[in-house]
Amino acid sequence: MCVRIMASSLRRMSEDVQHTKRRDAARNRERLLTAAHRAFAEHGPGVAFEAIARAADVSRTTLYRNFATRQELAATVYEDNVARIEQHADALGERADGVVRLLDFVLDMQRDNRSLAHALSGADVAWLTGLSARTVSAFRPHLERGRAAGLVHPEVDVQDLMLAFPMAAGAMADDDVVHREQTDDRVRTLVHRALFTDRGRPG
Repeated sequence: MCVRIMASSLRRMSEDVQHTKRRDAARNRERLLTAAHRAFAEHGPGVAFEAIARAADVSRTTLYRNFATRQELAATVYEDNVARIEQHADALGERADGVVRLLDFVLDMQRDNRSLAHALSGADVAWLTGLSARTVSAFRPHLERGRAAGLVHPEVDVQDLMLAFPMAAGAMADDDVVHREQTDDRVRTLVHRALFTDRGRPG
């Protein structure tokens, strides 16, 4: 009886330890992603890998255990951004102007992650295609509602939206820091004019 009780106690202790390790690992990964978002935005694609570990307050061993290369980390940040787009699309519900708000959300994300595309050069095409398909799925119902409400030009389809994003990202990636804010505003205005009617564009 005592042996069984002791074995049961040891098993529970082992399970508790494993649970704590998994929780700590998940927390460290989240801290690394948060630090990476900020680091890529502030310092560009060439940011030192170890600097991200310091910003996340984790060891280099923990960093490399989670992400073997800078590109792998950048890819995870990019995938996290797509998940955020999906979550925001869901949160918008069935608003008629959901497509406008979702597009602005993505443009804000591109502005804040303007160097991320450079860090993803050479990424797997099939993987990028899959993430693009997820973004299309997030936008499609909002685009249809926006078109029905007269907020979107009748000829605009979801592929036009997808074409707008790399063009906007390319313009926002300009190294002219002095005029960056003006460039970002101009890009947003041009995208709005191309996609939305007067009713759909913010006043």
